[in-house]
Amino acid sequence: MRTKRRKKVTRVTVDFPTVQHRKLKAIAALEGVTLQEYIRSRVSTALKEINISDSELKSVMDSIIENNKDALKRLADK
Repeated sequence: MRTKRRKKVTRVTVDFPTVQHRKLKAIAALEGVTLQEYIRSRVSTALKEINISDSELKSVMDSIIENNKDALKRLADK
């Protein structure tokens, strides 16, 4: 019998204004899914539309890190 491998996940916290949260929750309920499932689905769809390769993403991330070294160092020193 095989054990099912779980994908690694990272938790992200996003704050929404109360009115938006209610609307999102209502839309999810109308679609018969949880709020978490609804948001994951929408984000997955958006990521597919962006269509950026891992190497392109790494290049963008390297550039962001390089351009913000001072700020990142200050945060690390806190």
